[in-house]
Amino acid sequence: MKTIAISAASQSLDAKVEPLFGRSRFFILADPDTLEWEPLDNTPSLSSQQMIGKTTALNLVRKNIHTVMTGKCGPKAFEELTAAGVKVILDTQGTVRQALEKFKRGDTRPAMGPNVSVFR
Repeated sequence: MKTIAISAASQSLDAKVEPLFGRSRFFILADPDTLEWEPLDNTPSLSSQQMIGKTTALNLVRKNIHTVMTGKCGPKAFEELTAAGVKVILDTQGTVRQALEKFKRGDTRPAMGPNVSVFR
């Protein structure tokens, strides 16, 4: 299964895309070919006070995803994802379903670098 992970505000295809990768409470793991999907609870990563983005990235890499779609991603998470061969698509907006459709149409491009320097 070719899986993409989309940061989500809730456990639904109709959820809004969560704008902050590391702070996303959920991810929707979806196969763009079959549209099969499942939610992934990211709450355990959020309990860490440091390196939340990096921890989230490592957890997604373990799920064998090939692409992440999110709004913003910091440098440590971006580095972990790309080092594992995961493509990162940034500035994703709308619902998870809309993001998935955009991906299927080929209307997305992997980012060349993070779009956030440091969170406070």
